[in-house]
Amino acid sequence: MQFTLPKVGLRTIKSALSVFLCLALLPNEPFFACLTAIICLQDTVSSSIKMGINRALGTIMGATIGLGFMLICRFIAFNISSGFISKFLIYLSIAIGIIVVITSCNLVKKPGAVNVACIAFLGVTTIHAFASPLLYAVNRTFETLCGVVIAILVNKYITPPKEKHEKHEHSKEHIKSKKIA
Repeated sequence: MQFTLPKVGLRTIKSALSVFLCLALLPNEPFFACLTAIICLQDTVSSSIKMGINRALGTIMGATIGLGFMLICRFIAFNISSGFISKFLIYLSIAIGIIVVITSCNLVKKPGAVNVACIAFLGVTTIHAFASPLLYAVNRTFETLCGVVIAILVNKYITPPKEKHEKHEHSKEHIKSKKIA
């Protein structure tokens, strides 16, 4: 039995190049830029743009709503002396915040941004809850936007993929319409 490695495709090379550029441009905090670049580098430029818009909008919405809910959580933590009740109310606030985030994404007709928005919201309200949520939100948004831009530029200018069309000449719908006519 012979083992052969799969060929390294252009999208793989473009993903690696995007990560390299994110690392080079954001050497101190490259994680979210690299992650975003990999996710946004799709099989077409238009798909990359669509994914990038969802990532950027989701991050902005989640981080912004998270900052608002952080104010609520801090108010609860500093004004309710019982640790158990305070934690319960903070957790309840965060859970309600998730509802607000998802509903907000649906209101602006961006359901593709829901997951990213929830992740950004949770990052602000849990990871950096009492340290520096504003700095985290701003950095996370900036890194995400950098990753989006890098992925789109690499996909567009480094051997751009051919755009796929909704209906191809040989699609079932096209063949059926030819038979009817």
